[in-house]
Amino acid sequence: MQPSMLEELVPVPNPYPVVSEVLYPEVWQLCEQARNLAWDPFKDIDYSDLEKADLPPEVRAAGGEWWSLRAWMEHGAIPYGAERLREAIFDHQPFEIKQHITNFIAEELRHHEVSFRIAKALGGYEPTPRADYFKQIIPRFHDEKDEKAMSFFAGLSVNTLFEQLSGELLQARYENARFSSIKEACRLVLRDESRHIQFGRIIMRRFFGELSDEEKVVIGAKFAKKLRGSLLNGVYAVVNLPEDERERAGRNRALAAEYGLGATHPEEEIDIIRRGVDKIRKDVGQYGVEIPCIPEIDDSRGLIPPHQAVE
Repeated sequence: MQPSMLEELVPVPNPYPVVSEVLYPEVWQLCEQARNLAWDPFKDIDYSDLEKADLPPEVRAAGGEWWSLRAWMEHGAIPYGAERLREAIFDHQPFEIKQHITNFIAEELRHHEVSFRIAKALGGYEPTPRADYFKQIIPRFHDEKDEKAMSFFAGLSVNTLFEQLSGELLQARYENARFSSIKEACRLVLRDESRHIQFGRIIMRRFFGELSDEEKVVIGAKFAKKLRGSLLNGVYAVVNLPEDERERAGRNRALAAEYGLGATHPEEEIDIIRRGVDKIRKDVGQYGVEIPCIPEIDDSRGLIPPHQAVE
């Protein structure tokens, strides 16, 4: 290899020394729980009830689209986790922080797998989205500019706020499920998500008191931006989709909910998200972090002074 090429290589940070002492016992307890409660989407769930179900073709297609969407969404967490693990290694974070993030990546992978297995059992798995709008949204999941604008633990905290919001929606989808395979999948995913949420609560207790006022403002703004810019565009709700796609996607989602395929009715989603955001505002408010007004959620309650609305 020519010396000039060697000079162009970006040096890899030094991951040593490695700290093996457990500094955050609460986080290590979550790691032990993850080990003891691990599950297998292939071996632990029987999807034959979906394969044998007497469902109209349009219902199978709607359910396949919905669970394909969930698979894409869960997969979006994997590169995010990989970036956080890289940061944790080269920032010399404690062993249990690195272990928790590793567990998070593995768990999101199995959430991805169980979602596409359900979609396949319904006969409607889509490996890539057909809609052009969603092809434009997916890359936003992997845009690291917002994460890089925050400190390591502040960035992790924003993600865990969305884990909390996802849990609120998934609970409603668990309650909607009328097939044992879907209900069990939702239950197991919820169990994993509860650990992710607990990790976020540990972070808030330990680190939010040390954040500057400026960083607290950034956390609230980034949460609102991601919710509006990506997750209300078909992932959490259909409210921000283009009109024709909102109608089509909403109709299919309503159909999947009607037949108990673990979906939420589009007319119910904003109410669920609103209640979840209210809880999050209360949780982070005690640390001086304010989630700015979000028009899609707060408009109907008359909470938005014009100068405070999120752009």
